[in-house]
Amino acid sequence: CPANSDTPNKWVALASSCYMCLVAGGIMYGWPSLLLLLQSEDQFAELCPTGKGPCGAQEALYHWIWTVSSSVCLASSLVTGLLLDALGPRVAATVCTAGVLLGCALIALHESSSFNVLLPGMILISGFGPGVQNACVHTSNLFSRRSTASSMIIGAFNLSYAIFLLIELMARMLDTPRRTLMLSYCVVVAAALVPAMLIMPDKPFSGKKKSSATETLLAREQSSPGMQSSPQAAAATLAVGRTRKTVLMTVLLSEAPLHHQVLSSPFIALLIWTTVAMFWMNFYIGTVASRMGHGGSVEIVGEHLRNEYIELFNLISPAGVLFLPVIGHIFDRVSFSLGLLVTTGMGLLFAILLLFPARWTLVCAWVAYTIFRNCAFASLFSALTHYLGFQNLGVLVGLTLLVSGAVSMCQPLIIKLIALDLNGMYTYVNYAQLGSMLCLLFFPAWAFLREKRMKHAESTDSITIAVST
Repeated sequence: CPANSDTPNKWVALASSCYMCLVAGGIMYGWPSLLLLLQSEDQFAELCPTGKGPCGAQEALYHWIWTVSSSVCLASSLVTGLLLDALGPRVAATVCTAGVLLGCALIALHESSSFNVLLPGMILISGFGPGVQNACVHTSNLFSRRSTASSMIIGAFNLSYAIFLLIELMARMLDTPRRTLMLSYCVVVAAALVPAMLIMPDKPFSGKKKSSATETLLAREQSSPGMQSSPQAAAATLAVGRTRKTVLMTVLLSEAPLHHQVLSSPFIALLIWTTVAMFWMNFYIGTVASRMGHGGSVEIVGEHLRNEYIELFNLISPAGVLFLPVIGHIFDRVSFSLGLLVTTGMGLLFAILLLFPARWTLVCAWVAYTIFRNCAFASLFSALTHYLGFQNLGVLVGLTLLVSGAVSMCQPLIIKLIALDLNGMYTYVNYAQLGSMLCLLFFPAWAFLREKRMKHAESTDSITIAVST
């Protein structure tokens, strides 16, 4: 990226982006730890017949709060994406960070019996947290190894899963009230407003001018008479329709209008892959407690070790960021289709291990889960920028996660089915998860065949569009 007065040092920009994502990005995914903290305080215990939890009614309410929050988390990306594309990263990062700050304040002040604001607080941190990441991920465009840089930003986002774990540990070990800890954390989040306002640019960082790639494509094809029989050369020649008065021209897919990108095969394939992956990832977070001894499920660890294993899960979850440099290197230096295959393979391994209810397979499943989850987010952003560029990134991320959020609202139906018809057993659900994860292998296969086809034809990732005259 050419240096200019509007572009800060790329390492300062990257560090600022990582800090904002760390403290205000994905803290909602530490929900299991927050759940332990709330249950230790007997929040919503008034719903239980004995006045003390846990009980079915209390857990049902907690799961409903998580379902709504996780769905809002995915669906809100369209709104924050439109905000990003319309007003730029500076405004988007500032607004989203402020939203997370307000949500943390509400969670700090929540009392189920007198000031029940847990759901609004979770909705705020879930709805605005991903917007912080969306406003920061363009910083990777300052680096030649773009996927590696974006993996660092996404890694910081995923590390924020441990925030509630740290708060829960401090509350238990130091006997510090949740209100004090959460209000103190609000100061940490407020500090992220400084780089949001001072470091983030008004327009996304860009490594090259938008039009240069398309101009190069057209110039190369128009100056090569031998290529006139190829689809790219024929489309590059301006052909004026006699009746409709339209002009056909070839542009890079990354610079095509939004509706052409939405209808393109890369976006549709990524949309299907992301929707299925996000559904099972969020479903597991919402049910991890009941899978370990509550709600009539198979008692893998037993009630006496339940809390310890939930904390272990929350400790393992952020550790997947250690694998992000590997997946970033694969995307950047080896093969894009191989990166997608590794990510999908981890999800498949996670689903297979869930079929064997034992403590050691459970821990191994969590390791596969955290690698899959971290790589899935990295794959989403890397695939969008790889195939479709940064031009409409905010809206494309928003549309993808909006569909994922809508599908995730089906989670309560599955929970009800498990509770009423399957006696709390997750076996059949685990088989359904395995089947759907096997189907996701279509995406890396499609990407591999696309790479081979384009390499064999020595073609560019371009499409023909009609422009009215």
